[in-house]
Amino acid sequence: MIALRNKYGLLLATLCVLFTACSKDLALSPTDQVDDSKAFLTVEDLQKGLNAAYARYSRWGSMYVGALASDEIKFGPDNGGSGQFTYRLQYGNDATTGGDVLQGFAAYYSLIDQVNRVLPHIQTVTAERPGDDALRPVIEGQLLGLRAIGHFELLQWYSKRYDPTDDLGVPVMTKSDMLGKPARNKVSEVLAQVEADLSAAKAAVPDFNAGNYNDLMLNKWSISAIEARVALYKGEWQKAVDLTTAIINSGVKPLVTGNDFAGLWQDLNTNESLFRLRYETNSVNGAIWTSTGGNVIFSPSDKLTNSFSNDDIRKNIFIGDLSGKRTVNKFFVSPRGGRVVDAKAIRTAEMYLIRAEAYAKLPAPNVTAAAADLNFLRSKRINGYTDEVFGSAQAVISAIIQERFKELCFEGFRFFDLKRLGLPLQREASDVDSPNWQTLPADHFRFTLPIPASELLANPNMVPNPGYN
Repeated sequence: MIALRNKYGLLLATLCVLFTACSKDLALSPTDQVDDSKAFLTVEDLQKGLNAAYARYSRWGSMYVGALASDEIKFGPDNGGSGQFTYRLQYGNDATTGGDVLQGFAAYYSLIDQVNRVLPHIQTVTAERPGDDALRPVIEGQLLGLRAIGHFELLQWYSKRYDPTDDLGVPVMTKSDMLGKPARNKVSEVLAQVEADLSAAKAAVPDFNAGNYNDLMLNKWSISAIEARVALYKGEWQKAVDLTTAIINSGVKPLVTGNDFAGLWQDLNTNESLFRLRYETNSVNGAIWTSTGGNVIFSPSDKLTNSFSNDDIRKNIFIGDLSGKRTVNKFFVSPRGGRVVDAKAIRTAEMYLIRAEAYAKLPAPNVTAAAADLNFLRSKRINGYTDEVFGSAQAVISAIIQERFKELCFEGFRFFDLKRLGLPLQREASDVDSPNWQTLPADHFRFTLPIPASELLANPNMVPNPGYN
């Protein structure tokens, strides 16, 4: 399997500092010189292996594809061709046209492979320090959580919209196998592995409260949040309600407003952050929109910009201006420098939106509860907001989807939301330079991203996604 044959030097990878860099911060060279039995000898080595797994998890790919292939952005005034095939919906399964949409395949399988290298050594390594034995399950739980994230992301990228009739998913990998040629598992099999890993992870990871919360590691609340995403994906509405209610009622990361909310996006605080990815020097999250030199590569779309009222604090927090050029402001600057901003992988606001949608889609829709969640979130974002009353489940669902568009913009959700919901992509005419890429019909084959051609060539058991030559 191509993605799993790119072997990284384990000793070098373990030098990564916990939660402070993504894989692009590392200068890694392929090597076959160190086997796992020599790399993992102590519990401290396990921790370093976990650190390397965190380093391989990045949200920027989902953020980039989720915006370019949807209606969140438009070409910026300084764009010299970046992302053109993805934005113009012309991506294929080769590196020439599909580089953006293919990179998730190798990235997430690299994460999964790192996890699978460490897991077999959890109980066999030596405990050298007091408390080492207590760390074993905590490390194991975080690894399992990361493996679940990897498989779930791959499923969203490379499998069709969820259908209980059981379409092809992606290969499930629970052990490191550099020479393996795995076939694609069914979607149900992938989800069963994801849910099993999340369940085991939640039983092992720490249970923080509002006073000692650590959003730089997977814990019971952030694992529950991922479970809620899976439940939403599968249409398990009551489960989504129960999971998000537990998170919201815990009070660990309540919604905030004003400067308390604005500061989150400049890394001045961690308000509403259930799980984030730390970047000390890497500008990967911000520079995909605006370069560190100030070139505006992508601008927020007119459609998104015009969706915010002037009373909405998100308008100026999310959308900025640089010498007359409209910019993505969400990941623009922190005290560590321009475009060096942490990725907010899970936020409390998303939990309110998941619960609101789930309430509205219950077999007996609870429109009142759905509206209450939506109105409460809006009250934190819109000055002088007056609660809206909805006359039907469909009316509140439409409003919730629109609120996801605004609240979660540039965070890696929009394209995958359109796919999950079976909605078409519809861009404003002012956001495109040709009507050929203004729309994408619901359930079009391009909502399922292509399996890389390199993978198909190397693995005879791999089946391509329909529509891609």
